[in-house]
Amino acid sequence: MNSRKKAILLILGAWLLTSLSLAAEVIKTPAEETRYTRYSQHEEVTRFLSVLSARNPVLKVRIAGKTRDVENYPGRDLFLCVLTEEGVLEATALNRDKPTLLFIASQHGNEQSGKEAALRLIRDLAAGELRPVLKKVNVLVIPQANPYGNYFDIRQNETGLDLNRDHVKLEGESTKIIHRIFSLYQPEITMDIHEKGDDYYRVSVGCVSNLNIHRSLQDYSRNMIMKEIEKKLARKKITFHEYLVSEVLGMDTSSGARVVQEENREMMLRFSTTDLNDGRNSLGIYETLAFIQEGASRHDLASLEARTGWQYEGLRALLEVVAEHPEEMLRLVKKLRADLLTRARQRSGDDPVHLKMAYVRDPNQPQLELKAFESTSSNIRGILKVDKKAGDYLLADDIAPYQGPSRLKVVTRVEKNWFPLVESRLAIRRPSGYIIPADRTDLAEVLVQHGIRLQILEKAAQVEVTGYKTIEVVPARADYLAPEKLEVQPEKLKIPLKRGDFYVSCQQPAANLIPCLLEPQSEYGLIRYFGFKLVPEAGDYFSIYRIEEPVTLPLVDYKSW
Repeated sequence: MNSRKKAILLILGAWLLTSLSLAAEVIKTPAEETRYTRYSQHEEVTRFLSVLSARNPVLKVRIAGKTRDVENYPGRDLFLCVLTEEGVLEATALNRDKPTLLFIASQHGNEQSGKEAALRLIRDLAAGELRPVLKKVNVLVIPQANPYGNYFDIRQNETGLDLNRDHVKLEGESTKIIHRIFSLYQPEITMDIHEKGDDYYRVSVGCVSNLNIHRSLQDYSRNMIMKEIEKKLARKKITFHEYLVSEVLGMDTSSGARVVQEENREMMLRFSTTDLNDGRNSLGIYETLAFIQEGASRHDLASLEARTGWQYEGLRALLEVVAEHPEEMLRLVKKLRADLLTRARQRSGDDPVHLKMAYVRDPNQPQLELKAFESTSSNIRGILKVDKKAGDYLLADDIAPYQGPSRLKVVTRVEKNWFPLVESRLAIRRPSGYIIPADRTDLAEVLVQHGIRLQILEKAAQVEVTGYKTIEVVPARADYLAPEKLEVQPEKLKIPLKRGDFYVSCQQPAANLIPCLLEPQSEYGLIRYFGFKLVPEAGDYFSIYRIEEPVTLPLVDYKSW
């Protein structure tokens, strides 16, 4: 063999060894690289995703937007990771014969383990043992929705917003981007990842609860998906329960309003909020299988590796359940979304939109038993697997490891103020559409950010509408709350419409969301945010009008591009 051939063979051999070495190398997440001694920051996330996407064509990363520049922290890119077997990036290229699953991590900056778990999930889907799942599911991940909050380890974003209370008014850049991505890719399943306190239940998952979301989604989530998640976690010895919220009896603080809870009052327990300003219901109202995951946490670095592991296993469990039932979930969501458009055209009196809701007791389940941690003065060594009496020998095989912290014992707690059901307190018939005055571009822009189709009048016209005349009003005591009292009288009016006035049809995928945002008596509406100045004076008409029946108007799409 001549020297030239030897050289070529040596080069090929070196290339092959290098390629095999790179293929075999496990790309560590930023947290794994530091052995979970600090929280991953934006620059490390950027490097990690750069290396991972360069080596794995199934992962594509796009810059979906950017946070705002503030004095103590520059704006940061917000990433969307698209993981598909076909290696596509654009929504139009997705294989829609598979369901699409969207994970959103780290809306709350001091709930860091969701981000670390999301990065690990991306790695395992792109280059690890989860890659075969992409044959069944398209996966989208927003791994870091709040870089500012992550950096300072605080809940809020760079402008002081609680992002998971911003899914109605969409003031934050991150929440705008979440809804832009949802509108573009239209995932059938979503999960918003959070952390709670140091709970016996290491992983808690909540499903949709707003009455405007079809009940079959809630039932399917509870009776199938969450039961399967619980089984998968049990096999890994991770405790699970549906996500529950505790607060002062008779109060609902989920809106995000700055209201002080009264002390020394009885507490109640309920499922998570019916509000539409959180990431779960705001996406669920499009007839989506939407979830929130809350991982147990002490919010300290010492527990970061453990709590990241719990979060990861919860995300993985949902992913695996979707991959085991892809056709079933795809069929369910597609049918409900199509049915909603049909219902919006028909506008039956038997199919109202619910504007006010309340959690109530269930006479068939008056109380709830839960496991909980309770402090103990001495360390717990383990759990006996067999009965023993005083004086009996205790062997190593007789004791099982204790899964909880050594100074916390597990007890059973009975919750008597248990409110698991949701009842409607105000419902209306869905109209054909709404008229918004031309000068209210602030309202129009919010609707566009929600992915709602708007149109504008090309020329003046007269139309019959329903107007709300205000009889009595007591303003809200805090921003984010609906007026304490708002009594209105609906009246049939014939009004002139100006060129440039906005028309919002209810015959679109947001058919249930639109009335919730635009009706004056809605507990979920734009009226409850002081910045919009929508609360009318007594004797005035509410500035948004209903069009009850379909009409022909000279319309052109607004911002259709």
